[in-house]
Amino acid sequence: MGIKRIVFILIAVIIAGFGVYQFSAYSEKLTPSTDLAREAIGGVNLHDHINDSHLLKQLGSPLSKEDNELYDYYHWKDGLVTASVHSGPDEGMIKRIKITAIDNNRSDDPLHTALGIGLGDSKQSVLDLYGSKYYKSNEQTADIIGYIDHKQGVTLEFWCSPDATVSEIRLDDADMK
Repeated sequence: MGIKRIVFILIAVIIAGFGVYQFSAYSEKLTPSTDLAREAIGGVNLHDHINDSHLLKQLGSPLSKEDNELYDYYHWKDGLVTASVHSGPDEGMIKRIKITAIDNNRSDDPLHTALGIGLGDSKQSVLDLYGSKYYKSNEQTADIIGYIDHKQGVTLEFWCSPDATVSEIRLDDADMK
Protein backbone atom coordinates (compact mmCIF):
# COMPACT_ATOMS: atom_id res chain seq x y z
CA MET A 1 0.00 0.00 0.00
CA GLY A 2 1.27 3.44 -0.86
CA ILE A 3 1.66 6.23 1.64
CA LYS A 4 -0.99 8.33 -0.18
CA ARG A 5 -3.53 5.53 0.11
CA ILE A 6 -2.79 5.07 3.84
CA VAL A 7 -3.14 8.82 4.47
CA PHE A 8 -6.41 8.87 2.48
CA ILE A 9 -7.83 5.94 4.51
CA LEU A 10 -6.74 7.56 7.76
CA ILE A 11 -8.42 10.85 6.84
CA ALA A 12 -11.59 9.02 5.76
CA VAL A 13 -11.75 7.16 9.09
CA ILE A 14 -11.27 10.39 11.05
CA ILE A 15 -13.97 12.18 9.06
CA ALA A 16 -16.37 9.24 9.45
CA GLY A 17 -15.72 9.15 13.21
CA PHE A 18 -16.36 12.88 13.48
CA GLY A 19 -19.62 12.44 11.55
CA VAL A 20 -20.81 9.75 13.98
CA TYR A 21 -19.93 12.04 16.91
CA GLN A 22 -21.80 14.95 15.33
CA PHE A 23 -24.84 12.74 14.64
CA SER A 24 -24.88 11.63 18.27
CA ALA A 25 -24.69 15.26 19.47
CA TYR A 26 -27.48 16.37 17.14
CA SER A 27 -29.76 13.39 17.81
CA GLU A 28 -30.69 15.10 21.07
CA LYS A 29 -31.84 18.20 19.20
CA LEU A 30 -33.84 16.11 16.72
CA THR A 31 -35.64 14.17 19.45
CA PRO A 32 -39.26 15.26 19.97
CA SER A 33 -39.88 17.10 23.21
CA THR A 34 -41.12 15.42 26.39
CA ASP A 35 -42.68 17.53 29.14
CA LEU A 36 -40.20 17.40 32.05
CA ALA A 37 -41.44 20.56 33.82
CA ARG A 38 -42.35 18.64 37.00
CA GLU A 39 -39.28 16.43 36.98
CA ALA A 40 -37.18 16.20 40.12
CA ILE A 41 -35.04 13.59 41.83
CA GLY A 42 -35.52 12.99 45.51
CA GLY A 43 -37.47 16.24 45.78
CA VAL A 44 -34.54 18.29 44.41
CA ASN A 45 -35.29 20.48 41.39
CA LEU A 46 -33.01 21.91 38.76
CA HIS A 47 -32.25 25.59 39.34
CA ASP A 48 -32.76 25.31 43.10
CA HIS A 49 -29.99 27.13 44.94
CA ILE A 50 -27.53 24.88 46.74
CA ASN A 51 -27.85 26.94 49.95
CA ASP A 52 -31.67 27.13 50.03
CA SER A 53 -32.86 26.37 53.56
CA HIS A 54 -35.58 23.95 52.34
CA LEU A 55 -32.97 21.95 50.43
CA LEU A 56 -30.57 21.77 53.37
CA LYS A 57 -33.44 20.85 55.72
CA GLN A 58 -34.48 18.03 53.39
CA LEU A 59 -30.99 16.70 52.60
CA GLY A 60 -28.96 17.65 55.64
CA SER A 61 -25.30 18.43 55.14
CA PRO A 62 -23.44 17.15 52.10
CA LEU A 63 -21.17 14.16 52.72
CA SER A 64 -18.46 15.62 50.48
CA LYS A 65 -17.77 18.27 47.88
CA GLU A 66 -15.71 18.18 44.68
CA ASP A 67 -14.69 21.34 42.89
CA ASN A 68 -14.05 21.45 39.19
CA GLU A 69 -13.60 24.34 36.79
CA LEU A 70 -17.30 25.09 36.31
CA TYR A 71 -19.29 23.22 38.96
CA ASP A 72 -19.24 22.23 42.61
CA TYR A 73 -20.32 18.60 42.93
CA TYR A 74 -21.98 17.80 46.25
CA HIS A 75 -22.46 14.20 47.38
CA TRP A 76 -25.48 13.68 49.64
CA LYS A 77 -26.98 10.75 51.51
CA ASP A 78 -28.63 7.94 49.53
CA GLY A 79 -26.32 8.32 46.52
CA LEU A 80 -27.64 11.71 45.41
CA VAL A 81 -25.19 14.06 43.65
CA THR A 82 -25.83 17.68 42.66
CA ALA A 83 -23.73 19.99 40.53
CA SER A 84 -24.07 23.71 41.07
CA VAL A 85 -22.47 26.63 39.26
CA HIS A 86 -19.06 27.42 40.72
CA SER A 87 -19.01 31.20 40.18
CA GLY A 88 -20.58 34.11 38.33
CA PRO A 89 -24.15 35.42 38.33
CA ASP A 90 -25.65 31.89 38.60
CA GLU A 91 -23.31 30.82 41.42
CA GLY A 92 -24.97 28.12 43.53
CA MET A 93 -27.65 27.26 40.95
CA ILE A 94 -28.11 23.48 40.58
CA LYS A 95 -27.56 22.40 36.97
CA ARG A 96 -27.33 18.60 37.43
CA ILE A 97 -29.00 16.12 39.75
CA LYS A 98 -28.03 12.50 39.57
CA ILE A 99 -28.24 9.20 41.37
CA THR A 100 -25.11 7.20 40.81
CA ALA A 101 -25.00 4.27 43.19
CA ILE A 102 -27.18 2.28 45.48
CA ASP A 103 -26.07 3.11 49.01
CA ASN A 104 -26.33 0.20 51.44
CA ASN A 105 -27.30 2.72 54.13
CA ARG A 106 -30.21 4.12 52.11
CA SER A 107 -33.27 5.43 53.79
CA ASP A 108 -36.56 3.55 53.46
CA ASP A 109 -37.66 5.94 50.70
CA PRO A 110 -35.20 5.39 47.84
CA LEU A 111 -34.52 8.22 45.42
CA HIS A 112 -36.53 8.25 42.23
CA THR A 113 -37.76 10.46 39.41
CA ALA A 114 -41.13 12.22 39.38
CA LEU A 115 -42.68 9.17 37.67
CA GLY A 116 -41.12 6.76 40.16
CA ILE A 117 -38.09 5.33 38.33
CA GLY A 118 -35.15 4.52 40.58
CA LEU A 119 -31.90 2.62 40.40
CA GLY A 120 -32.37 -1.06 39.64
CA ASP A 121 -35.62 -0.54 37.72
CA SER A 122 -35.81 -2.06 34.25
CA LYS A 123 -35.14 -0.23 31.01
CA GLN A 124 -38.61 -1.38 29.93
CA SER A 125 -40.15 0.40 32.94
CA VAL A 126 -38.49 3.63 31.79
CA LEU A 127 -39.91 3.21 28.28
CA ASP A 128 -43.36 2.33 29.64
CA LEU A 129 -43.52 5.42 31.87
CA TYR A 130 -41.67 8.04 29.81
CA GLY A 131 -42.66 6.94 26.31
CA SER A 132 -41.07 6.54 22.92
CA LYS A 133 -39.77 10.09 22.30
CA TYR A 134 -36.18 9.48 23.36
CA TYR A 135 -32.65 9.52 22.00
CA LYS A 136 -30.17 6.72 22.48
CA SER A 137 -26.48 6.88 23.22
CA ASN A 138 -23.77 4.61 24.59
CA GLU A 139 -21.01 5.54 26.98
CA GLN A 140 -18.83 3.57 29.37
CA THR A 141 -20.70 0.31 28.49
CA ALA A 142 -24.02 1.95 29.41
CA ASP A 143 -27.01 2.05 27.10
CA ILE A 144 -28.40 5.57 27.60
CA ILE A 145 -32.07 6.43 27.09
CA GLY A 146 -32.55 10.21 27.09
CA TYR A 147 -35.56 12.49 27.10
CA ILE A 148 -35.41 16.21 26.37
CA ASP A 149 -37.77 19.05 27.11
CA HIS A 150 -36.92 21.67 24.50
CA LYS A 151 -39.17 24.30 26.10
CA GLN A 152 -37.71 23.91 29.62
CA GLY A 153 -34.15 23.23 28.38
CA VAL A 154 -33.89 20.02 30.43
CA THR A 155 -32.66 16.51 29.71
CA LEU A 156 -33.37 13.34 31.67
CA GLU A 157 -31.08 10.37 31.03
CA PHE A 158 -31.32 6.79 32.25
CA TRP A 159 -28.00 4.95 32.07
CA CYS A 160 -28.72 1.24 31.80
CA SER A 161 -26.26 -1.55 32.55
CA PRO A 162 -25.78 -4.54 30.23
CA ASP A 163 -28.52 -6.41 32.15
CA ALA A 164 -31.01 -3.65 31.10
CA THR A 165 -31.48 -2.16 34.57
CA VAL A 166 -31.10 1.50 35.45
CA SER A 167 -27.68 2.11 37.02
CA GLU A 168 -27.59 5.93 36.91
CA ILE A 169 -30.11 8.73 36.41
CA ARG A 170 -29.18 12.25 35.34
CA LEU A 171 -31.43 15.29 35.28
CA ASP A 172 -29.54 18.12 33.59
CA ASP A 173 -29.99 21.66 32.47
CA ALA A 174 -29.57 21.30 28.69
CA ASP A 175 -26.59 23.69 28.69
CA MET A 176 -24.71 21.56 31.25
CA LYS A 177 -21.11 21.22 30.11
